[in-house]
Amino acid sequence: MNRPIESGLKALFVIQIVSSFLTGALGLFAPALIISLSGLDLKATPAIQQAGALSLGYTLGALMALRATTWGEVRIFAAGSLIAFALSLVGAFYYVVIAGVVAIGLIVILLASLILTVGLGYYLLRYGRAPGHGGN
Repeated sequence: MNRPIESGLKALFVIQIVSSFLTGALGLFAPALIISLSGLDLKATPAIQQAGALSLGYTLGALMALRATTWGEVRIFAAGSLIAFALSLVGAFYYVVIAGVVAIGLIVILLASLILTVGLGYYLLRYGRAPGHGGN
C-alpha cells in the first residue's frame, strides 16, 4: 500500500491533467467548439458544459495525485478515474465505430480514454486493491 508511485503512473496523471483540462475548459467555456469538433447538436450545450465542469474536477484530482508519493494516496482516485475513462471509452467507441460519427474530437477522446483506461487498469492490477487482495 505504501509502494512508491512509478514514473509511468505519474506520466498517466500528466496525460489525464492535459486531456481533462483541455476538454473541461473548452466544454465549460467554449461548448460550441466542442460540439463542432464532436459532431453533436447545439442542443447538447448544457450537457457539454456539465461534462466540462466534471472534467475540470478530474483535472484537480490528477494534479493532487501527481503530487502524491505512494500508491495508498492515489489508489481510490486511480480506481475512480479508471471507471470514468472506461465508460468514456465505451461511449466514444460507440459513436466512432458503431454509429459512424467520425469527428476529430471523438477520435481524440477515444484515444485518450483508451490510453488512460489501459494504463490505469495496468497499475491497479500491478499494485493491487488493498492489503490481503494481492497488493503489496
